[in-house]
Amino acid sequence: MNNVINLKDIEYLDTINKKFIFDNEQSSLTLLSFKAGNERTIHCDEKDEVAIIIEGCADITIGKEIYRLYSNNMIVMPAKTPHGLKAVENTKMLLLRPKHIH
Repeated sequence: MNNVINLKDIEYLDTINKKFIFDNEQSSLTLLSFKAGNERTIHCDEKDEVAIIIEGCADITIGKEIYRLYSNNMIVMPAKTPHGLKAVENTKMLLLRPKHIH
């Protein structure tokens, strides 16, 4: 994996668009795009996740709180805590999922 990746090189589709950057025993990194109004429903994961907004604006719900994130913002979504996302405008983001324990 020695290729340069343009983080904005993902199309907006009518559904959530996912582009897997890598997935190994330590972590995974996924590039996603959401058209305005698209959402990822509330769900729980077994491990922490990190959302990094690289373009646009999205509301991320974590537990009972809603956080508005803009380009160059990031947030940690704690393990076993309900979370979801709604794109306020066309949004591109990275989703980092660590798998290992320090």
